[in-house]
Amino acid sequence: MATIHPSAVVDRRAEIDDDAEIGPHCVIDGPVTIGRGTRLIAQVYLRGPLSIGSDNLLYPSVCIGFAPQDLKFDAAIDGPGVVVGNGNLLREGVTIHRATGQVPTTIGDRNFLMANSHLGHDVAMQNDCMLANGTLVGGHVQLADRVIIGGNAVVHQFCRLGRLSILAGVRGVLKDVPPFCTVYVSKCVGSLNYIGLRRAGYRQHIAPLKRAFDLLYRSRLPNPTAAERIEAELSDDPLCVEFGQFIRETTRGVSPYNEPTSDVITE
Repeated sequence: MATIHPSAVVDRRAEIDDDAEIGPHCVIDGPVTIGRGTRLIAQVYLRGPLSIGSDNLLYPSVCIGFAPQDLKFDAAIDGPGVVVGNGNLLREGVTIHRATGQVPTTIGDRNFLMANSHLGHDVAMQNDCMLANGTLVGGHVQLADRVIIGGNAVVHQFCRLGRLSILAGVRGVLKDVPPFCTVYVSKCVGSLNYIGLRRAGYRQHIAPLKRAFDLLYRSRLPNPTAAERIEAELSDDPLCVEFGQFIRETTRGVSPYNEPTSDVITE
């Protein structure tokens, strides 16, 4: 049987694994599923429809599944809710809102959301992302694997952040950030994420990615033309293919380029 503190309030519709732990003053409201090894430390409020996988750790004041902050949305409609994967760490005050569409707000595996970070309705976060304190992610944003967002940074609704991209702290983006790129100045990409590429074991891909980056940001080509050139010239490099495909698929537009300052690592 699951370990449930006497002060916790648990809806009879909830399904809690025998190896889960529900701490003091937690509230589980509605159809909520909690997997093996997941622990709610204290004062966590979960509202269904919500599915949480295994081995997650939720700190006090985490709130998941409440209505989106959208005046057009009827808060009485539950919709598809939220789905959280496995091995995630959610620190104090994290908030994640339920979806307005047909697909749940989705969090993948092994993500780290630091204190007071927020994911809006219909967000799709993949795996191994890290959001620092106070990060604000708007509705319908897509975060690919291993995205890093610095403290108090902001992502506008409907943006996409590609794999291994970084948004520096106290910055914001209004358009898509291509994979393997870093944003140092608000709204603008500054360079490739050289450190992240090396740490991920992609050192051999840096040279072709430099060429792809130049075609997008320094050639003055329209985005569709740049994507075609990248895919034509660099088709033997899978990361460049990913880079070009991301550009081709953008609907919001790609964040513009701004030359980084001298104190930023650019190679």
